[in-house]
Amino acid sequence: FGSRHGRPEHRPRPVLPRPRPRRAHGPTSRPLMLRRLPAAMPLPRRIAEPLLRSATPQALGRAVGFDMCRRWAPLAVGCGANQRGFAAAGTDISLLKTEMVDNVAVVTLLSPEGVFPWGTRIQEHRINRALITQLNAALDAAETDHVEALVVTGEGRFFCNGMDLQYISANIDQSTSIQTDAEKLLSRILTLPVPTVAALNGHWTAAGAMLGLAFDVRVAPSGGRGLFFVPGIDIGLVYSAGMTALMKAKLPQPMWTDVLCFGKRYGCDDLINHGVAMAAMSSDELLSGAISVAEGLQSKGKDEKTRQTLHGIKKNLYHEAVAVLGKDVEDMGFAQGTWDATGRPRKA
Repeated sequence: FGSRHGRPEHRPRPVLPRPRPRRAHGPTSRPLMLRRLPAAMPLPRRIAEPLLRSATPQALGRAVGFDMCRRWAPLAVGCGANQRGFAAAGTDISLLKTEMVDNVAVVTLLSPEGVFPWGTRIQEHRINRALITQLNAALDAAETDHVEALVVTGEGRFFCNGMDLQYISANIDQSTSIQTDAEKLLSRILTLPVPTVAALNGHWTAAGAMLGLAFDVRVAPSGGRGLFFVPGIDIGLVYSAGMTALMKAKLPQPMWTDVLCFGKRYGCDDLINHGVAMAAMSSDELLSGAISVAEGLQSKGKDEKTRQTLHGIKKNLYHEAVAVLGKDVEDMGFAQGTWDATGRPRKA
């Protein structure tokens, strides 16, 4: 996977303090209340499928009944009597959950068993229309609730395993549209008006690597087994101008060639040594450590003026990426991609 770096210069490894004990629920920790849709609300296939293909997240949210108060209802779309996964008839699937901890929004990508109708394992947290819609809804709720910081993590082995290549392969005419929506989400997170922390529970690859890089701070478990890499060279994809600008903005320059051109793989300790991530004490303390980091940054999202100021600073800091993410997106080569039926590089 490409040439190796020389030994990186020594940098002090930031280690997170052990989090203070907290009550499971109470005045300092409360779940973000979600109002579920009635069981009779799933949409029929003739309505659901056109929405998934073409609707904006906001329009889709209105169609399936997002609560316009200060909370939101999870997505529920139905299509077919016997399919498992997203859009199964009569089955709502939430790809994430949101809780509030001391005015920090904590979003967790869920790992239910099973696959989407097109074959992608749900636990990989791959980026598709469903995940984009639900992440945007979670961000809408966080901003409406005036949270002071945001933490995102995942369950299981994956933080995010990239774009949903199996869905794109089956719907190649939608590839540029999905890519555009994904880039708009990356740009939104990149400039979100509150401090953002990614708690990297597992592998974050390709577009999932870019998702993690869009956060202000990344926290990884010391000795963790999650890998970071962007395998465009191995699956026949040329990263867009927006994604390339994002990676250049968030990675130290000595990593650019190995990451973007050669798809080199990095473990948690490599990323900590390069300053890409902070170190948590252990995998068991990853989320609590990330929340502690977010709590230490809450003053930077404390009120409307501070949030407006932070948003403006981020837009200027990352102006090269913001200028191109989600705008005039060119085809990355999805139709000629060299991946197998599971979305992994095809073996020679």
